[in-house]
Parts: sequence; structure tokens; C-alpha cells
Amino acid sequence: MELIRDEILAAPGERITFARFMDLALTAPGLGYYATSEKRPTREGDFLTAPELHPFFGQCVGRQLDEVWRRLGRPARFTTHEYGAGRGTLRDSVSDGLRADRSALADALDWVALDLPDRSDPVFERPLAGVVLANEYLDALPVHRLQQVGRAIGELYVTWQDGWFAEVFGGLSSPELAGPLTEAGVRLAEGQIADVSPGWSAFVGEASRHLASGLVLIIDYGHPAAELYGLRRMAGSLLTYGGHEVGSDPFRAVGRQDLTAHVDFSAVERAAVAAGLEPLWSTSQAEFLVGLGLGDLLRELGDTPGVDPAAYVEARVAVGRFLDPRHLGGFRVLGFVRGMDAEPPLRGFTFRLTR
Repeated sequence: MELIRDEILAAPGERITFARFMDLALTAPGLGYYATSEKRPTREGDFLTAPELHPFFGQCVGRQLDEVWRRLGRPARFTTHEYGAGRGTLRDSVSDGLRADRSALADALDWVALDLPDRSDPVFERPLAGVVLANEYLDALPVHRLQQVGRAIGELYVTWQDGWFAEVFGGLSSPELAGPLTEAGVRLAEGQIADVSPGWSAFVGEASRHLASGLVLIIDYGHPAAELYGLRRMAGSLLTYGGHEVGSDPFRAVGRQDLTAHVDFSAVERAAVAAGLEPLWSTSQAEFLVGLGLGDLLRELGDTPGVDPAAYVEARVAVGRFLDPRHLGGFRVLGFVRGMDAEPPLRGFTFRLTR
């Protein structure tokens, strides 16, 4: 906490952008929520991601990778860059699932975990034939908090006041920040807050730069701009997760709670087109998993002789959560391709919401 306070007091006007505050609160060494492995999401942690809920998720993702691999002609080396890899749970369940499916991709797969990516890493210099995967990654990228006051859009900064963090309104730290709203034709209401992240578009640009052929696969929660910045979200979309509780106060338990914001998928899609990727599909996570045989996996487990009843019940509960549109099932899945056939639709995008 002192690290953030000292940076604020040393900054011009004794304030920093909320994006900088969020970055420090999540990633600063010795302080950030993601800076130590024991704070990563687990069954005993603050929230449960889809890969940790049940291995079926990873097996379904592996099936999508297998289909892309086949469309690329089964290259001897097929690379997957996973952003926000955490403990490697998704990698492990994908690998196990490929072997359970007897897929030859299991021996060709080269999995690169990019948790807090170092852009000087040589991995970014090699052309990639495979998949760039971001599962619940974009929602954790730092956001700027924009607010409509009068006829102008300004920005909420973080200052140090009366011994604690506080918000203060000011002009935009960069005029480009309002770009996603302008390009989507969004007009905020008086006092309304919009959480925007240049990191969303930057991620797509980076993925495009090192994807020679294959798929960019994004799984996250968010909405198109018109819905995300609608009147239902006057206070923005920023959320906190800590101690099994969902909240909205980013200054509570700094470094001990996760900070997230809903993703602007309109901005992501525009960035993909600008980067030369072909935006193909958008679907829900529930429909993505169903298209890849989630129901079959549960049925096969139930038909397995001697299956542990407790294991089957756990799997059935997990499948229910994967399909629940109010929770994990309502996450959005986006696909962008380069250098591979787009038709017929990939299995995970059999049920497409938009194209």
C-alpha cells in the first residue's frame, strides 16, 4: 500500500490514473494480488475459473485446438500462447483431454504460458502457427474510469486524502481514451462512468503481430459497447472479488482482492479488423462447450463401469454451471483467424450469435 501512496505523492498533482492504481494493486511485486502464487484463484480462493471448476472445460478447449491443428495441415509443431495462465490448470487439462481423446496433437502441442508477459521474451519474435488463447485475461487488464460531467468527458484519478485513497475528477490523461465511445456512437449520461482499457486493443494487436496462421480465441465476460455503456451501468462495470465476496470498492483490501471490468467486445472486434485478423464468430461459452461435446463427456462418464458416484455428481454440477447463462455459460467466446479456412464453422462455434 505504501508503494502506491508514495507514487501518488510523487506524481504531478499528487494523483495517478485509476489504470495505474489497478496495475499496481494487481501486479506490483510484494503487493499485487497476482504477484504471489498463493493468491491465484483456486477452489479455496476468492473465485473459481472455468478450468478449475472441472477438467471437462480443458478437454473441450483441447478439441477446438485439435480442429484448428487439422485445418492447418497437422504441423509437427503447434504452438498455443496462453495469456493469464496462472497455475497451468488449463494447460494440464487440455493435455490430459487430448490424450484421453487419443489425439495426435498431444505430441505436437507446444504450450507457452504468458502469465505477466515479458515483451522482450524471444517467444514474441517467432512466427506462430497455432492458437493465441486468452481465458478470463482481458477483464483483468487495467481500466481508465471515464465520467461524463456537463458536456465533457473527464477521468477519475486516484489521490491520497486523509490517510487513504480517494477519487478525484480531472481531464482525460489521453484524448484517445474516449475513442471506444466515439467509434461506437455511445453518449454517456450525466455522471455516468465508463471503464475502458487500451489494453484490450493492444492485446489483439500483439496477438496479430505474432500469429502467422491459426486462431485467436478470447473467452471472457463483457458486452458490445451499446450494452456495456448503457444506462444500466451508471457506475461502470468495475468489480472486486475477495474473501468469496463480490464488491465495488477498489480501495478496500488493496492487494488482497481482485479487480476486474467487463470487456468492450466492440472495441476488441474493431482492433482485430484493424490488425488484419478476420473476425469470424461470437458465441456464448455454454454453446461453445456444447458444440465441443460437453454433454457427451458427461454421458460417457456416467456410462463408465465403476465410476465413482461422487465424481459423477461433481461433474454434473460443473456442467450445470458451465451452461448457466447467468454465470459461466453467459461468458462470450470470440474467434479471429488468419491463414486458415473459416468454413465450415469450427465445432465450438456451431451455434453462432454474430459474425
